[in-house]
Amino acid sequence: MSYDTTDVLDTETREAIDIDRTKGDFTFPERNKFDAGRGLTSATIDYISDVKNDPDWVREFRHKALKTFQDKPMPTNWATKDLESIDFDVIRYYLSDGEKPKRSWDDVPADVLETFERLGIPQQERAFLA
Repeated sequence: MSYDTTDVLDTETREAIDIDRTKGDFTFPERNKFDAGRGLTSATIDYISDVKNDPDWVREFRHKALKTFQDKPMPTNWATKDLESIDFDVIRYYLSDGEKPKRSWDDVPADVLETFERLGIPQQERAFLA
């Protein structure tokens, strides 16, 4: 990547601008077993509760929280007006591959290990993140 003004920039700035952006430009196929779809509705709550085998009191708590969320205005009195432009109907609120969280580095999926490697994440951080 290059800019018209690059010739007047110092070397450090030029190197920061002209980084190789392909290192983090990769994807892996998604393998979601559970997908609640887009938007947050009572049906979304029921789907999540069914997948997680929630007890009735958790399902009721989630429904009550949804009602509160829907009834309350966005808090634009202390936050930016940009909050009003959030389209909550396009957000996916629950995706899961159906696997239990890994407790050991040996159990981490190969694609996650490959991602750490490609991004150059140090071993010490990998153990913490995994």
